[in-house]
Amino acid sequence: MSEPPRPSRRSILARGGAAVLAAGGALTAGTGPAAAAADPSPGSALLVPSARIDLNDGSDSWIREKALQNSTVLQSFGYDSANGRIYLAQVMQGGIRLADEPAAVSGAERSRHGDLAITQWDLAGNRLGSMYLRGFGHGVSIGVEPVGPTAYLWTEVDAVEQADHTSRGTRLARFPFADGTVLDSTSPALVKHTPVPGSTVNTASVDPVYGRLVHRYSLGTGLMHYRVHDLALARLGVWDRPLAGIDEPQITVDAATYGHPAFQGYAAVGRYLYLLHGNAYGSTETVDGTEVVISRPGIGNTFLSSVDLTTGAVVETRPTKAAYTLDYREPEGLGIHVPDPAQPGVFRLGLGFASNQPGTDHRATIYGKDLLVQP
Repeated sequence: MSEPPRPSRRSILARGGAAVLAAGGALTAGTGPAAAAADPSPGSALLVPSARIDLNDGSDSWIREKALQNSTVLQSFGYDSANGRIYLAQVMQGGIRLADEPAAVSGAERSRHGDLAITQWDLAGNRLGSMYLRGFGHGVSIGVEPVGPTAYLWTEVDAVEQADHTSRGTRLARFPFADGTVLDSTSPALVKHTPVPGSTVNTASVDPVYGRLVHRYSLGTGLMHYRVHDLALARLGVWDRPLAGIDEPQITVDAATYGHPAFQGYAAVGRYLYLLHGNAYGSTETVDGTEVVISRPGIGNTFLSSVDLTTGAVVETRPTKAAYTLDYREPEGLGIHVPDPAQPGVFRLGLGFASNQPGTDHRATIYGKDLLVQP
């Protein structure tokens, strides 16, 4: 059964168990030559034992129903723990006309073209800034890399329209957040990367504890894949030395009750990958020829899973009723927050939800878990 939110417990991880993410490094980096690296064999010893989030721990309310730059649903978010900021991605809403556009653009066209809005929050969910990205993708994941006071964002880029009229990126991009600006995928100032030549549906997430970049991608076979890279090497465009590589595992849930929950986001710390699945309240699925509700209001079908990146095995899959009282509740994104950068081994997992009250713009809600299981 799904657990109701309850008071969470804080565990302390010894400082020696995790490496500090270096905040320095080059502000810009060349992509370097594209290299096709073989996936490491499962069981790679390159990822040392590390703590993981206990998914059976209760969820705490961190931010509830705060506004984004646009009225569309939240897609993903990431933390800049060093500077106390959160960056959130969403597809641009319809009806906006940017300065160099001859007319307002519809929401459908924004989605097909891969136009995104990025919102900057403080840790309480107050809006501090925003920027627009044109031709990037759907915003399924966003990686955040702090360099001094600046946050560099890792996103998909060079969007290609999909059969469902959304778009997905064929490469990765790294760029600094710049409030009030519009960045095009064709900008010569944009640093792009091709971690796996020929890949599609590319997204990235940053592990802020161990200083790694996680790349999720497709090779057109119907499977999704993950590779873990040293973040400093990724900045330099060195992609032929992955630390780990696995296929995305299938999660096991009661399909008769919950259907097949949709993939909604990922994050990683150390040797563990976290996956988020679920659908908005009221979502239906055809089961044995009958249309049934798979995400019932007040219950939902949101599940969290942890995966061992050295083997590809699912460690645990748990339902969560975090934020179950929202009128509209759709799981959207995971993020890793380090409350005290001086103790990088003490981290928390944030769960994002698109939400709104009837007749209002979509808002964003974040709940979280902080109980760590020691290696």
